[in-house]
Amino acid sequence: MLIFLIFFGLSGYFFFKLNQKATSGEDLIVTLQKNASVTLIVNTLNKEHLLEPGWMFKLYLKLYSTLLEEKVYPGTYKFSANNTNLDVVRAVFSGKQRFIVKITYPEGITLADFASITSRNLDIDSTEFITLCKDAEILKEYCIKSKTAEGYLMPETYNFFWKTPVRDVVIKLLDQFRKTWESIEDKSNKSNFTQHQVLTLASIVEAESPVKQERPIIAGIYLNRLRIGMRLEADPTVQYALYGKKRLTYKDLEVNSPYNTYANKGLPPGPINSPSKSSIEAALNPTKNDYLYFVAVGDGSGRHNFAKNFAQHQINRSKYKNNLRDN
Repeated sequence: MLIFLIFFGLSGYFFFKLNQKATSGEDLIVTLQKNASVTLIVNTLNKEHLLEPGWMFKLYLKLYSTLLEEKVYPGTYKFSANNTNLDVVRAVFSGKQRFIVKITYPEGITLADFASITSRNLDIDSTEFITLCKDAEILKEYCIKSKTAEGYLMPETYNFFWKTPVRDVVIKLLDQFRKTWESIEDKSNKSNFTQHQVLTLASIVEAESPVKQERPIIAGIYLNRLRIGMRLEADPTVQYALYGKKRLTYKDLEVNSPYNTYANKGLPPGPINSPSKSSIEAALNPTKNDYLYFVAVGDGSGRHNFAKNFAQHQINRSKYKNNLRDN
């Protein structure tokens, strides 16, 4: 009878503890290490007053793991006041309450921007991010014939677990670029460029115009310049050489850099940002035209006026200046 009462009492206590609210009201964020033992997992949760008493839940987790042949998913979890200890147990054995962060990387941003956005949203080291984007093994694996992955990280919206390892983030961004490239590479490449050259041209087109319909035209203009041996004279490449400087002076156009397309003929050494899919498609399928020049309309629309000769270009530049004054 005594044994029965003790068993009944312990069962009732365990049932109470299992269904007890896990937190006192505030949300809790807990990180469970990879390959951690049940003891370490319970000890980690106990520090946040979850799964207490520890001795009881250590036994329960071991039994749970053995009978159901389940394992604990590592990662960072977020528990609220509505969660019970049972919810916590189910969560760590399913991974369903791991803390997910949605991150949007805008089109046309640089490697440094990717690192900064990732660091800010996932609380990881931006320097390590940049270092991995220069890792020789990673570059080789993704057939990147450059010293960095600049231009090869796909700007989109992603879901990451909180504090995802930096390497995993970089690989996911590169994998997404690979998928995107594979979805469009079968399209006719009228420029006969390599992938690296396509991305380089696409990145310049991306920086030049926010208007999707204009991008194939601008890509065609740059190909026209390349074909006749004319310098590209693309402001965005000089801005890249000057670490993102917004307003350029005539002196800036003399900067000693392989990215200075005012001083050097041909394409720069590599992409100056991560272009959008539409800019990549524009570089692969530029519009055939006779234009050699373009200048912004100046009305805030992002549109451009195009010209076949320098005289018409000068007229368009005057229109641009007048529109700036009027707006």
